[in-house]
Amino acid sequence: MTLTASRIEITSTEAALGAIITGVDASRSAQPEVILQLKQAWRDRHILIFKNQTLTDDQLLAFANYFGDILQQPAYIRKGETEEYLPPLVLTLANAATQESSVNIRPNYQELLPHIDHYWLPVPSSGSFLYAVEVPENGPDTYWVNLAQAYEELDDATKQQIAGLHIRYFNFYGSKDQDEYGEPKYAAGREVKPGERVAIHPLVRTHPDTGKKILFFNAASDVDILDYDHVEGAKLIARLQEHIKQPRFAYRHQWNKGDLLYWDNQATSHYRPEFDANATRVLKRVSLRGSRPF
Repeated sequence: MTLTASRIEITSTEAALGAIITGVDASRSAQPEVILQLKQAWRDRHILIFKNQTLTDDQLLAFANYFGDILQQPAYIRKGETEEYLPPLVLTLANAATQESSVNIRPNYQELLPHIDHYWLPVPSSGSFLYAVEVPENGPDTYWVNLAQAYEELDDATKQQIAGLHIRYFNFYGSKDQDEYGEPKYAAGREVKPGERVAIHPLVRTHPDTGKKILFFNAASDVDILDYDHVEGAKLIARLQEHIKQPRFAYRHQWNKGDLLYWDNQATSHYRPEFDANATRVLKRVSLRGSRPF
């Protein structure tokens, strides 16, 4: 049976972003009007939340492909190895207790600071799907931040200050250069180290579908504001980091097995607290190709 628009309900969350979708079985084919309706809800609310899904990797890929081309992450050399490793299209994210011996699994239980997926690429992803295979009963939750609203609520002086600025981002998961509290240092003028990926993006980007201005800011990594005073740049970065942490910009998702979330990586960042490394948490992620930020 195919999905039809008459069976779908879209209910906005009470948070700054997010819409709960009912009447959709992502394992089945869908009619064009269904996908158009979902795409519009995604543009409006930035996150689509599908509950009670049961998906194989192929079904997850097929559903994601309705919304864009699948992103193939570039190959890299893993720590302790010499040969390049090409990440799979369906990436398994799990904590150390469940990694077993699969090459598809990347251990992941430590805190993730607010970040934009694939910010380290010249062309970041447009969005990602995350499917909960197994999750602990008591969390952790994941938080998404509405970066369009975060920009809108900046004062006029700050908007003028950041207009036209570009940021240089370092490294895959952020620099190892940290302060005494373990936070990334402001990286003004730092040289690129061997093996580091570097990307330059506008601090305020325009959403390619809606035309909205976005505070395209990745708070979890070393950043360097190009052609900007280092001292003032550090103050600005710290102020923006605090700004996007405000609860009114966020949606908090409490995971259940079978949840499938599709978020707009062009207008949101997300973060997650650290959790018990011995808990069982397995999620599958598929990302979509994006366009160069402008």
